[in-house]
Amino acid sequence: MTNGAAHTYDYGLISHLLAGPATRDAGARLARAACHAWRAAPVELLPLLIRHCGQQPGAAVLKALTTASISDEAMRVHGAAAATVAFTPYPKPRHPPGCCAAPVYDGASAAALLSARPLGISRISHAPEIFGALLDAGPLTFRQAAQLYNLTFRWPGRTQAECAPLWLRHAGEGALPRLLALMTPYLADYVAGEYYLAALAGMGRAALPVLPAVTAVIDRPARIPTKDSTRDAEMALDERLLRAALGARSAILADAAPPPSAPGSPARSHHDGGAGGAASSRISSVIRSGSVKGT
Repeated sequence: MTNGAAHTYDYGLISHLLAGPATRDAGARLARAACHAWRAAPVELLPLLIRHCGQQPGAAVLKALTTASISDEAMRVHGAAAATVAFTPYPKPRHPPGCCAAPVYDGASAAALLSARPLGISRISHAPEIFGALLDAGPLTFRQAAQLYNLTFRWPGRTQAECAPLWLRHAGEGALPRLLALMTPYLADYVAGEYYLAALAGMGRAALPVLPAVTAVIDRPARIPTKDSTRDAEMALDERLLRAALGARSAILADAAPPPSAPGSPARSHHDGGAGGAASSRISSVIRSGSVKGT
């Protein structure tokens, strides 16, 4: 891989510079820049940094080791060797997405919360819990479905990503092509991409048509372009996106083989939304015409 077309850094040069005490800092700076730019670089360069760090690593080598430790794959492969070197690994996020307990809603509390929100609502916290409770209780009311429509189709971002599987559940698989077309352009977005990928993971085999787009996020050799506070932070964002893409691909493929139907049982959609599916086109047309106004 080192000499492949996917790389633009010189592994041999970095190795040569790291091997010499007088040039080690220069090699470490090149190694760190390569890790920032290329996903495969930490896996390839972390062993070199460990091997040539010396008894008293300089600041440049320590920084390069910390940067390389951001890579999940590098630490998976070389974590045991890295543990033998005295450096500070890059800190993991204190509160990664989805780690904190969400409020628990029942149908009544969810309905009361939505009744106080306008029809043209643009974002809402805990949408999966709120609308999930309503969908568990029965079909959405026309107003609730209109709110979910606005949350799903009006504004790209985290809320849209979280609401897309809910609209699929409400409207049925007839809505799937439009939803996937809506979500796919944002899979590599460094702000919201991991939420769209998490949503695809939740859709399971229904998201199989966009598996090539998910795989493209995984297979890209270069880091996603971002503008964060530091190059290490930008690299960490890319690693989170890669982790989310790997999770989405795993979930989609794990769910790709549908369970066999019992003999004589009627065919049923995996994401059958019940009565809501019949009304989804009417909701769309009413919202576009402006016949229903927010409160």
